[in-house]
Amino acid sequence: MQEHQEEPTVAADSVLKPIGDVTIFEAAQFHQDLCSLHQQEGPLELDLSEIDRMDSSGVQIVVAATRSGRLTVKGYSSQIRDRFEQIGFAQFLSTGHSAA
Repeated sequence: MQEHQEEPTVAADSVLKPIGDVTIFEAAQFHQDLCSLHQQEGPLELDLSEIDRMDSSGVQIVVAATRSGRLTVKGYSSQIRDRFEQIGFAQFLSTGHSAA
């Protein structure tokens, strides 16, 4: 008999939801925000639903942040997924969490 495992509940202060662009121009602040997020205990969440554009520098920062195993990426658009795929990092995006 298989038990249904629910996703862990993520506290509101354990979610980062950047807005706008994540390009080389915003990379330093984005990195700092993710480092601050990692100071929280337990599971973490990166909600990309308000991101308009992300370049390879943003992708690299997200990939590095997911390596902790605590960060789930959700809310990303098909354009963001395409960017990850172009660079060869689509496996770092959670499946089933993209925006419509």
